[in-house]
Amino acid sequence: MQVYWFTGRSLNDLCSTTQIALATGLSERGYTVTFINSDSSNSHQNYPWKHQSISAKAPRGLQSRTLAKKMRTWILENKINDDSIALLDWRIAKYLIPLLQQREIKWIIIDRGPPADKGILSLLQWPSWRRSWKYVRTNPSSHGCVVSEKHRNFVHKKTNVPLSSITVLPAGVNLERFKPNDGFQKLTLVYHGKLDRNRGVLALTKFLQKAEEIGIDLCLKMIGDGDAFDSLKSMAQQYDNLEVHQTLEQDALAQVISQCHIGLLPMPESGVWTLASPLKRSEYAASGLAILGIDHSGHRLEGGEVEWMKLVSQEQFLTEGIDWLKMLANDNSKLEQLKLQARQYAEENMSWSHSIDALEKVLKSVSQ
Repeated sequence: MQVYWFTGRSLNDLCSTTQIALATGLSERGYTVTFINSDSSNSHQNYPWKHQSISAKAPRGLQSRTLAKKMRTWILENKINDDSIALLDWRIAKYLIPLLQQREIKWIIIDRGPPADKGILSLLQWPSWRRSWKYVRTNPSSHGCVVSEKHRNFVHKKTNVPLSSITVLPAGVNLERFKPNDGFQKLTLVYHGKLDRNRGVLALTKFLQKAEEIGIDLCLKMIGDGDAFDSLKSMAQQYDNLEVHQTLEQDALAQVISQCHIGLLPMPESGVWTLASPLKRSEYAASGLAILGIDHSGHRLEGGEVEWMKLVSQEQFLTEGIDWLKMLANDNSKLEQLKLQARQYAEENMSWSHSIDALEKVLKSVSQ
C-alpha cells in the first residue's frame, strides 16, 4: 500500500520523533511511505521512505496555507493511485481534502494536539482545527488519530466526531536506544524538551535551592531550546549543580538520560498539556528513571498510578517533590527498585509497536 504523509512539521523539529517512529514502522511492515513537507531532500536520505521537498516560505500564520497550496499543485501534477492513503496534519487537512476526495483518494487526519499558540494566532487556528475534524464527521469512511484518550474525548466533545472514528496513537519509545546505564554518582534530575516558560521549566531550579537548604546533594540537567534557554543558562552560572544544554541528537540524548535518576514533567495543568501523551515520559521510563511531575490527565498513565512515578498538584510540586527526593536520596535501594519498575513498565507498555499496530489497523480499515 502507498502511504503519502503530508505534514507541515520538519523532521528536524523536536516533535518529529513520533512521525519518524510511525513511518519507520510502516516501512518495515511493507508499506511504501512518501513524506511530503518543506524539508530539504538530503535530510531524509538515511530514512526508509521516499521524500518530496516542497519549498513554502511564508510569514508566521500563513505557513500552513502556503505549504498546502503548493501541496495541492504537487498532487495535481503527480499521479497518486486511488488505492493510496494520505495522512494529513490537521493544519493542512482542510486545504487538501476536497482535492483528495475529488480524486477518490482515502485520507486520515493526524492530530498530535490542538492549537497551542497564544494570542491572535491561536484564534486563527481553532477554526481550521474544527473544520479539519468536520470532514471526519461528515465522511463516515474517514478517520482521525490523536495522542491520548483524553485528547480523543476532547475532539469528540468539541466536534461531535463519533468516538468510533477516532483512534489513539500514544507516544512510544525506542527501547533499544533508550535503556538504563550506569548512573551518575550524584542524584541527578533531568528535563529535556522545549525550554519554554509556559512549560514551567524555570520553576525547576527551585529544587536546587530547596535541596541546598536541607542538605541534599542534587544535580539538575536541562536539555533543549526555547524562550527560557538564555535565562536558564544565566542561572547555571550561579549554580554549580545546574547544567543547561542545547538540543542533543537522539543517541547523545539517550546516553545522557540513561545516567540520570529522576525525570521531570513540569508542564502545568492547562490547555494542550492535559491532552498530551508526552514522549519524554516514555523515554524517562525506558531509561530506567523514576518520574516526578505535575498531576494532571496528560501526565497520568492510562492504567492508573504506579509507584515509580510521583505526581503531585502544581501548588505542592516543590514541597511534596522535595520530600520525595529527600526520601530517595536517603534510600538508594528504594531508588534502584523504582528504576527497575520503570524500565519493566516501559518494556511491557511503551514500545512503538503498540502505536504502529493501531495505525496499521486504521489504514486497513479506511482502505476497505
